[in-house]
Amino acid sequence: MTALKDKARRFTEMHAAPGIIVLPNAWDIGSAVIMADAGFPAIATTSAGIAFAQGLPDGERISRQRMLEICAGIAAAVPVPVTADLEAGYGPRPEQVAKTIEDAIDAGLAGCNIEDTSSRAGKKLYDFEAACDRIRAGSEAAKKAKIAFALNARTDAYLSQVGDAKFNFAESVKRANAYLAAGATSAFVPGRLDAQTITQLAHEVDGPLNVLGAFSGSPSPFSVAELEGFGVKRVSIGGSLTGAVLGFIRRSIVELKTKGTFSYPEGGIPNAESGRLFEKYAAKK
Repeated sequence: MTALKDKARRFTEMHAAPGIIVLPNAWDIGSAVIMADAGFPAIATTSAGIAFAQGLPDGERISRQRMLEICAGIAAAVPVPVTADLEAGYGPRPEQVAKTIEDAIDAGLAGCNIEDTSSRAGKKLYDFEAACDRIRAGSEAAKKAKIAFALNARTDAYLSQVGDAKFNFAESVKRANAYLAAGATSAFVPGRLDAQTITQLAHEVDGPLNVLGAFSGSPSPFSVAELEGFGVKRVSIGGSLTGAVLGFIRRSIVELKTKGTFSYPEGGIPNAESGRLFEKYAAKK
């Protein structure tokens, strides 16, 4: 717990320190080790990537217990803070979100995302007051554990397309600020947003803003430096890297099946190099 408290403190302090926080999203221990070894001071997980690696679609198709088992393995494997995508908290009630935060801390996580979309209600947003109560319960659970847990409250007005562009912007700002007031460390507004919208969000959200820097199937229109210039504090990549890896696998397998050729190993990490890398991190555990 002492080591976790130190990781959580360092991660939370990053939100108040100068500079943007870039969070690559891991889906297993191997991907997390590569990210940590590249020098990222903190990493996140992707619920979509973890689900896909288990042969399941995204959207709380994995139980809280199984998701946290996987995230615990990731957190134990790397020396940097890990924040997990814990979907909608695995239950609609505030006490269920609180339980998820308690279990996340027990799993060695320094933070997590909680979103306000209910996969059980056809991907609709939770009612405003209920959504605020859920974030408040999660924040209070972290305080009871006496840990500087970084709760990243995600609002999905843009992803769910609850209204037109004007309505989605206003709803995102309203919810983000309410979640921050309820105890969230940062607010996450995912979606394919243009520069003006991101800049306006950063101006009107009263705390650290997290946006997606990359999307599955297409390159990002912005660099990290540009996002920082817009006022973004945190940038993550969601399941886009997992999708790129799965796309590479599919292209390679199609080539093997249709052409009978083996061009895919080019650029890969040799087995011996992978072995040395994972042995180095296994020795630290």
